[in-house]
Amino acid sequence: MRRTLNLLLLLLAFTTASAQSTFTSALKAKAKGKANLYGVVECDGKPVEGVAVSDGYQIVLTNKKGQYLLTSEKRNGNVFITIPSGYEALCDGNDVVPQFWAELSSDTEAVERHDFALKAVNNDRHVIAAVADIHIANHHNDLSNFRDIFVPRLKEEIEQYRKQGIPVYTFCLGDSTHEIYWYDYLYDIGDFRNTLAEINYPTQFFNTMGNHDNDGATPCNADTDFNATTKYRKAFGPTYYSVNIGKVHYVMLDNIHYINKPGGKKAKGIVGSRNYIHDFTPEQLAWLKKDLELITDKSTPIVIGVHAPIYRYKNGMKGKINISLSEPSASEFTALLRPFQNVHILSGHAHRNRTTYAAEDKSQPEIANIIDHNIVAVSGSLWYSSGFGGPMLGSLGEPAGCKIFTIDDKDIKWYFNPTQLPAKEQFRCFDMNAVRDYFKSNGEARVFFDKFPDRTDYAKWDVDNAVMIHVWDWANDWKIKVTENGKELKVVRKKAENPQMLIGLDLPNTLWLHKFDKKNNKRKMHPHMFHVVTSAPNTTIEVTVTDRFGNEYHQTMERPKPFSVHMK
Repeated sequence: MRRTLNLLLLLLAFTTASAQSTFTSALKAKAKGKANLYGVVECDGKPVEGVAVSDGYQIVLTNKKGQYLLTSEKRNGNVFITIPSGYEALCDGNDVVPQFWAELSSDTEAVERHDFALKAVNNDRHVIAAVADIHIANHHNDLSNFRDIFVPRLKEEIEQYRKQGIPVYTFCLGDSTHEIYWYDYLYDIGDFRNTLAEINYPTQFFNTMGNHDNDGATPCNADTDFNATTKYRKAFGPTYYSVNIGKVHYVMLDNIHYINKPGGKKAKGIVGSRNYIHDFTPEQLAWLKKDLELITDKSTPIVIGVHAPIYRYKNGMKGKINISLSEPSASEFTALLRPFQNVHILSGHAHRNRTTYAAEDKSQPEIANIIDHNIVAVSGSLWYSSGFGGPMLGSLGEPAGCKIFTIDDKDIKWYFNPTQLPAKEQFRCFDMNAVRDYFKSNGEARVFFDKFPDRTDYAKWDVDNAVMIHVWDWANDWKIKVTENGKELKVVRKKAENPQMLIGLDLPNTLWLHKFDKKNNKRKMHPHMFHVVTSAPNTTIEVTVTDRFGNEYHQTMERPKPFSVHMK
C-alpha cells in the first residue's frame, strides 16, 4: 500500500524521537491468533476492564484482565486508549502530555506489546482551559510572552479551582506553531512539546492539529495530508482520539485537509503554498462513528475539539448558520452528532471570540443540539500587537486569552479569560468624542487612512457624545444595560471596527513595516459592538453586561475618558 510505504519512510526519517508511552505492566499478557498488537491497561497494578483501545481504525475493549488484542495494519503509526472516566493517564516527569498513546514499529508483521498505566481521580467536577493559536515561531518574543505572560495568568486563574481539589486540563485547538517558520527559525511542533515541559506548563495538555502544525516541506501528492502530520504524530501522537473526563466525552479531531499545492510564499524548507480545505478524512469519520457508538447514554455531553470553526452565523450576528466543512464531511459529521442532546464544538483558527447557537437556524433542525465556541488566539494576532509595544489583541480587537469551561457532572458553563486582564472584565467602553479627537490629531493615523481609505476613519465620526462598547465574548443570550443619571439609554448593536485595534495593531503593522498591499484596506468589522448616545460629553454612565449564566459584569464609565493604545 502506497500510504503505508510513505509512512515507513517518514518514520525512518525521524528516529530520534521516542515513543510516547514506554510503560511496561507486570501483569501478564499474550498475543493470540493474528493479533500484532496487544497489551494491558492497569491502575496501581490492577487491570482496568472496558477501556477502549484503537489504532485509529478499529476499537476494542479491554477484558477482565485489562488485556486487549488488535490485528492492525499500523497505518497511523500509533495505538491509543480512550482514557476512561474517573482516571487520568500518567505523565512522565515534567512532561505534560498524557501517556495515552504509543508509537508503533514500522514492521506490520512485528508483534508488539504496548501497556498503559492509569491513576484514579475524581473528575466528575473538572475544568477545561480551551486554548488556541499559540503560534510559537521563535520570533516576535513569542516564547517569552507565552512563558512569562500567558502561562502565569493561566496559573493564577486556575488556582481557585486547584484549591477546591478540582482537576484542570488544557485542550489546545491547534496552530501551536507556525510551519512557514519551522526551517527558518528552527522551531517546529516537536520543539513546542519540549517548551511545555521546560516552562512547567500547569496542566495536562491534550492537543489537536491546526493548519500551521502540518509540515510545509511535504510535497503535494495524494498522501500529503497524512504525510504532513508525521512530525506532529511523533510529538503528540494520534491526530484524532477521545477521552472521558467525568460525565463528559471529549473528542479531538483534525478538520484541516492539507494540500500544499506548488506555489505560494517562498520560505526556507517550504515546498508549496500551504493551502488546505476544511473536512474530515473518511477514516476519521469511520472511527468517530465507532467511538460514539460506545456512548449509549445520549444525554452524555459531547465536546469536540477541532482547529477551524464548523458552525458560524452567516451574517456574523445571528440566525442562519453556515457549515464550513466540505461535503460529504458536513452531512456525515452532523448525522453522527444528531443522536446526542448536548454537543459543543471548541475551535480556534479565526483569532476571535464567537459563540454560535446552531438552534437559531430553524431551517436546519438537525444541528439544533450544537453550540460552536470559536475562541480567540493565545497569540492574539500572531504576537504582532505586543511586538509593537501594545496590548495583546486578537484579529478583531478583543484581548488575547482563552476560554475556561467549568463542568459539574453534566452541567457545562464557560467564561472568557483575557490574558492581561482579570476575568471580571469582559468589555471595554470607548468615549467616541475622545476617539474622534485622537484620530483627527494623530499624524500616523492620517497617513494610515490616506493609504487605506476604505478603513473606518474615526476622525469622521459624526455622532456627538456617543459611547461604543465592545463585549469580547458576547453571545445572543446575553444582555446589556446602560444608564445615565438613573435613566436607561437605548443600546444599538452594530458592527464596527475596534478603534484600539486600528492604532495598536493595524497602523504599526502597515506603516511601520511598509506593508501597503490592498488586503490591508479591508475593514475588520466586529459584531460584538454596542452603541449608545448620551446627553452630554461629561456625564457618568453605568454599563452592566449579563451572560447566559446570570453573571453580571459592571463598569462605571467616567467621561471624558481618554483614548490610547493602552487604555483600560
